Amino acid sequence: MNIKKSKKGPPHKYELSLKRKICEELLSGQFTAIELSKKYNVAGAGTVMRWLKWYQDEQNQLLPSSDMVSVLEQNCEINDDKNAIQKELELAKARVATLETMIDIAEKQFNIEIRKKSGTKQSSE
Repeated sequence: MNIKKSKKGPPHKYELSLKRKICEELLSGQFTAIELSKKYNVAGAGTVMRWLKWYQDEQNQLLPSSDMVSVLEQNCEINDDKNAIQKELELAKARVATLETMIDIAEKQFNIEIRKKSGTKQSSE
């Protein structure tokens, strides 16, 4: 039975900014993982490749997915529709206020009741 022994010594700790910088350089295609591990004195190319996986996962979480983009687009459309409906409502209220004013003026000028009173019955003529 082979038991893998861990390496002795303090664990390596690297700044997140350094990890991101190395991953960006690797993704640029200018350097290989081995070259970057030597350039920045990192434990090895395997470490750089693990960082690359971590970096890509991090980027995928930060960037909205296509589903999220479609939801955001739908929300924008809903907001646009809501604004249009709000404008129509304001115009309708203004029209009602204008008509109410016209009825008030007509009732005073012609001395007749134009508005139907609630609870009145229609004549049977």
